[in-house]
Amino acid sequence: MTTTRDEILDRIRTILRRPDLSFPPVDTPPLTANERMAVTHAEGDATALAVRFGRELEKLYGSYEILASAVEARLALIARLKDWADAEDAARQGPKPETFGQDRMVLSWHPAQLPIDGLAEALADMQWKLVAPDQLTSPAALDKVRLVRFGVTGVEAAFASTGSILVVGGAGTNRSASLLPFRHIALIPFSRLYPTIEAWLAERRAAGEVVNLLRTRANWTLITGPSKSADIEMNLTLGVHGPKYVHAILFDDTRPTLGTSHPAELDQSMFLNDEE
Repeated sequence: MTTTRDEILDRIRTILRRPDLSFPPVDTPPLTANERMAVTHAEGDATALAVRFGRELEKLYGSYEILASAVEARLALIARLKDWADAEDAARQGPKPETFGQDRMVLSWHPAQLPIDGLAEALADMQWKLVAPDQLTSPAALDKVRLVRFGVTGVEAAFASTGSILVVGGAGTNRSASLLPFRHIALIPFSRLYPTIEAWLAERRAAGEVVNLLRTRANWTLITGPSKSADIEMNLTLGVHGPKYVHAILFDDTRPTLGTSHPAELDQSMFLNDEE
């Protein structure tokens, strides 16, 4: 007699035999005692991994672009902010609400923690202000950023096989930048792009860094596309618990550059903290 359990397992076996699935890996050799099974799979050079990451993110209602340098990535970020701001202005019905200047702010990690130099100055040239709160624990601090629509962060790592990014909270990397704004831009240098999360863990483990990372970072968040939620009828809603739009800017940081067009010294008046 066939049981419900047998039917479920048979259905899983049938699905896993589909030739179009990207996982599990084809003809996987038996694992040794020191190996760990990777559920997903990706391969190729950095550009191939970037393309795979972008395609996986698109399936999850995100968007992406791949660029040749940090300079191009900086310009692309400014262009994306302008496009988003223009789109929101065009879609607005009725008078524009009072935002106290927060509509031209970008909630961010501290610039020193971002993978692109000169970003705060470049944004200031375009009448945008990068704000990087140390903490958001008081009502007064929250009021200063509650109307900010855009956020930008780097990543601890990104995983091509699933289109996921790992964001780790700590000094200068407040998790609010990837959680509070309606629209989130993730800056992903090729040097932080991995085929799978297992590949990243293996590298960190080999370097003896896993324990230190776990002990010194306050929060670990694995983000796979925009925030999503569905009701019992499987009606999908985006942006319920976090950003509705997630855009990844992947760029090659492995080649030497001629430098940036902005000074390294930062004007601290550009940044906002909860004690102001």
